[in-house]
Amino acid sequence: MNKKHLLFTQLVSPNLSSLKNTALRMTRRRSDAEDLLQETLYKAYRSLDQFKPETNFRAWIFRILVNSYITSYRKITRQPQKISFNDLEAYPLHRQQYYLSQFLAEPFPEKDPGFVFNDDIQTALNNLPHIFRLVVLLCDVEGFSYNEIAQMIGCPIGTVMSRLYRGRKLLQRQLWHYAHKHGYITETTRIKK
Repeated sequence: MNKKHLLFTQLVSPNLSSLKNTALRMTRRRSDAEDLLQETLYKAYRSLDQFKPETNFRAWIFRILVNSYITSYRKITRQPQKISFNDLEAYPLHRQQYYLSQFLAEPFPEKDPGFVFNDDIQTALNNLPHIFRLVVLLCDVEGFSYNEIAQMIGCPIGTVMSRLYRGRKLLQRQLWHYAHKHGYITETTRIKK
């Protein structure tokens, strides 16, 4: 293994679980998340020489993930997806280079021991429009700062704050019954509002 492979492995390994989970939560489909993760790792490896060691690698690779997601989302929304079943057999589903295979061997376990959402919460997140879901995931789940998120998605901090506020409000409305059912909201809480 050469120095670039070793450095890439050392930098990516501590962030891999978060990347997988965020990709899955952004795309909402396992196969799309695997493709997004593969593309992210490929782009990060290819441009590793552009990474400045004194900067935050986690923010750098998440920016690649977010930009890849936004690009693919825009492409999908511009034109309908066409699939020929005959063509599917002609192309292998996963073409990877050796240095990525170690990361993608089992990229999306059924249950992530680190952080698992309740089905109601996952459904509420999935129902958010993608511009709000992306900011909520990056801030509230992954813990990035407003500034880091603004750099990742290429918009002003005020826009990040606005999207986060609106996304949280939408989640609050969707999860009201869940919170009441599980005792997070009581009758006295309702009166205080």
